[in-house]
Amino acid sequence: MSVLSLRFSRAFETYEEWALPQRKSADLLLSMKRVEGLSLDVGCGTGFASRGLKKVVGVDISKGMAKVYKDRFGKVLLANAEALPFQDKQFHLVISNFSLHWTNLKKSIPEMVRVCRGQMLIALPVEGSLKELGFPFPSESAVLNLVKSEGVKVLESFMQKLEIPFKGWDLLRFFHYTGTSFNPSKEGVIMSRKKIEDMISHIDTPLFSVLFLSCEVKA
Repeated sequence: MSVLSLRFSRAFETYEEWALPQRKSADLLLSMKRVEGLSLDVGCGTGFASRGLKKVVGVDISKGMAKVYKDRFGKVLLANAEALPFQDKQFHLVISNFSLHWTNLKKSIPEMVRVCRGQMLIALPVEGSLKELGFPFPSESAVLNLVKSEGVKVLESFMQKLEIPFKGWDLLRFFHYTGTSFNPSKEGVIMSRKKIEDMISHIDTPLFSVLFLSCEVKA
């Protein structure tokens, strides 16, 4: 089990109480016009982005999250977004909320396109998010260029700033209780308590800059 999947699994009981910007992002994503039919939720977590979808399958790397999702929606597979275990053009709608920044986009986005035969909806935090932490968020332009290079049509694209309503040590608890405390750019780095305190003291308004995309994928 990877470090990331382990952290998400440990956080499955506290995730929904603390993941307020992730929930808001899912609300905005689901408010966008979408097609009906068999749907796939990539990086489904506990199912924020699956609400209201009639026929939906979830995919996640976390056993804990997958267990919650299965109890609610019925169908979920433990799998990586970079190698989706589905046939080509299997889903009318492929949706992903707040998960692709944990993946290699050059692998996960082509996989989403491959299994889609209708619409792809994505909400993805990009550069500008939590600048003080140095997390390697992708740039808006890089995501758009990658999506377009897959031959899909971008129907709608907009940016939205989502505030994280926690500060100080509660901000650290937010990362811990949502399983998102892992920073790949600082892997293996041990930080002292003072360094952590100094870091969070400089974050006045923690927020995510989120890119929302609606794309048409030809069957």
